[in-house]
Amino acid sequence: MRSATDSCKPASEPAGNEIISIEAPGEFLSGLLGVLSAENHVFREGEVAGLPAYRAGWRIVAPLSGKIHLTAGERLLPMAPPQAAAAGAAEELSILGVDTAEVAVILLVGSAAESVFGQCREKEGLFFERGGIAVERVLQLLTPGPGRQTRAKDASEAAYQLLMALMDTGTPGPGKGRQLPQVVEAALGLIHGEYAFLDGISELAERLEVSEEYLIRSFRKYMGTTPGDYLNRVRIENAKTMLRSGEYSVQFVSDACGFSNSNYFARVFRARVGMNPGEYAREQRTLPSGKTEGQRAADESLYLL
Repeated sequence: MRSATDSCKPASEPAGNEIISIEAPGEFLSGLLGVLSAENHVFREGEVAGLPAYRAGWRIVAPLSGKIHLTAGERLLPMAPPQAAAAGAAEELSILGVDTAEVAVILLVGSAAESVFGQCREKEGLFFERGGIAVERVLQLLTPGPGRQTRAKDASEAAYQLLMALMDTGTPGPGKGRQLPQVVEAALGLIHGEYAFLDGISELAERLEVSEEYLIRSFRKYMGTTPGDYLNRVRIENAKTMLRSGEYSVQFVSDACGFSNSNYFARVFRARVGMNPGEYAREQRTLPSGKTEGQRAADESLYLL
């Protein structure tokens, strides 16, 4: 966590679909409560993306417009405004845009957040039927005007207001989410764990011991897209992460993410991202300072081991 300061500065310039990114010191109020980040993301229809895990804290996810499916572990939460849901920061989450949706993600840290969400999990659950209203209010408080910065005090006060509002909107029903069928849950596990090695949907269906038709039908029903499309999206998200590092060639990224060849990788990447992999890598990040192409090749050989 960052040490306490007088203001909250943007974590980074907007990149990709990120609109807002604000950080506040986690130690504010002696560790009781802080906002580590507050972000807005836009998901196009059918777009899937995972949320990075953190060692501590709680994430609040709320669609501000449009519909989404939030997958948290074995739970599937169909969500629309003004709903919100919370999950431990270390829990693996992914979001599917059912239609074009703007989604807020707020990361809270501190003992107050642990206490409140711990109680919610034991009682009403971590689903909040009107929680999105409180999330929008907090985002407004955390978004500074031109030439201004958000003070740490304001961030923590906004986080406190959010906690109190969520406690008033918790509901016992949808908080448990819709349980995914075993075949869909198993397919998601294989896709996220072995996306680099899967030889298409035929192998996925074979390993799950079901027909391709049944797998596609079940997956589409609960996830809103086909397993093949979902697999490609997971591969592209991981490819984007590797390309942003500036450490790997496009060919290496294509192989490491499970694409059959670099031409197919480039076509899928352009369809998803709007530019080819090389353009994306140059736009996002250059090769780390001091690292030669020979050193990068050596890194790639180690990665393959």
